[in-house]
Amino acid sequence: MLGRSIAGRLRIPVGRVSFQRFMASKEPEIVLKDKLRPLRIDRELPDPTKDVNKRRLQFVAFLGLMGASLAMIFNYEKTQSPVISNTLYHMRRSPKIREVLGDQIDFDGLVPWVSGELNQVSGDVNIKFYLKGSKGKVGEVKLVADRENQRQEFLIHEWSVQVDGKKYDLLAENGATRTL
Repeated sequence: MLGRSIAGRLRIPVGRVSFQRFMASKEPEIVLKDKLRPLRIDRELPDPTKDVNKRRLQFVAFLGLMGASLAMIFNYEKTQSPVISNTLYHMRRSPKIREVLGDQIDFDGLVPWVSGELNQVSGDVNIKFYLKGSKGKVGEVKLVADRENQRQEFLIHEWSVQVDGKKYDLLAENGATRTL
């Protein structure tokens, strides 16, 4: 009871006139210089069919740019995958590869490109990418591996680096077969 009496005292009366004033919709008022002359548009409206070839070319360029951006994003995901990181780690630690390429082994080029399939979920790895060391030589890394199910490790079938036409087998370096 005490709450109702306080609520009644706190009410602010709203008059009908002020409510209708806020809710009434007025049309915008157009102010003309000369009220005797009607408002006219004296210029021609733009033609929507003009420059159709230019718009088509812009659309094709946009699609090409989006496709290239998407390819770059997917390639970046490949370069950051654990398989690539592990492969680069072993290349940097391999005495044979360090002898051929030199120290500071990393991706070749400004934008590294990993080509091939790198699907860790289904267990298929068939990739190629280029390396460069401090000696200035460029090598092509090829890694082919697979696994039957997700509970098994990857079984490497081919893991090699080709530098100046000579192929260096990294599987023969430590044993017949290796796992990632």
